[in-house]
Amino acid sequence: HVGCFGRIRPQKGTDLFVDAMIFAMVKNSKWDAVIAGRATAEHLAFERMLKSRVKEAGLERRFIFAGEHTDIHRWYQALDLFVAPQRWEGFGLTPLEAMASGVPVIATDVGAFSELIKEGETGHILVGFDPSAISTKLEKFMSDRSLLQRFSHSARSHVEADFELKGEAAAIAGVYNAVIKAQRGLRL
Repeated sequence: HVGCFGRIRPQKGTDLFVDAMIFAMVKNSKWDAVIAGRATAEHLAFERMLKSRVKEAGLERRFIFAGEHTDIHRWYQALDLFVAPQRWEGFGLTPLEAMASGVPVIATDVGAFSELIKEGETGHILVGFDPSAISTKLEKFMSDRSLLQRFSHSARSHVEADFELKGEAAAIAGVYNAVIKAQRGLRL
């Protein structure tokens, strides 16, 4: 399974994912696509358009529009590969969540993605928003199960080593302590 999770809207590149998967699925009948997330009222037409594209391609049985879930970790665990095709993003947790589940990531070069993903080790960072470029990377993984397994192991190890919750909490506490120390210095 290849997944794309998050709000369904143009900003999140859900359309790029759908187009890339359509390209890839034509060549590979073994994979399917999972889109998990919610389309708000203003983006329902966008979601309908995506479902229409899938239907026109004759792939509605291989695309799952799962909606919003509270047990999203189970959906990540069911994936082989995750795609984060955002057009813009601040930080973006979905690549970290995927890698924490042992799922390699293909992502566009927005927000902090290039700092989160180790290129060629835990996933791939793409320049631009071309569905055929996403599809090319997908096909590379689709055709090489051992590559996918190697990236999967690296993804999980990377998150455990570099994004441990204790380390993140200590870094945040360090920032607060520095601010407090600076404030005390100003009161002299």
